[in-house]
Amino acid sequence: MAYNAELADRVRAVIRTMSDAEEKRMMGALAFMVNGHMAVGVTGDEVFFPVGGGEALDLALQRGAHRLQLRSGVDAPFAALTDPDDDTLADWLADAVERAWRR
Repeated sequence: MAYNAELADRVRAVIRTMSDAEEKRMMGALAFMVNGHMAVGVTGDEVFFPVGGGEALDLALQRGAHRLQLRSGVDAPFAALTDPDDDTLADWLADAVERAWRR
């Protein structure tokens, strides 16, 4: 599945104000790497965040995200947002960049 270029541009514009981010294409998705770690990715019309499993994922789901479902149908330990507004996107990206710097 290809990624939504307009959504990728929105992520790119916000994340670049927070940190240097390297872009990598991975399996049809676009990942933004911060401090050598994936902070956020875009696939299709979704923005996804590697939050890990367990409590961190549960908290992300409580904040309005859903689990990213891989093409194989398997749920991945990534929180995902579909078509987030600009404020929501900026909040999630700030958390993602901070998480990438802590690793």
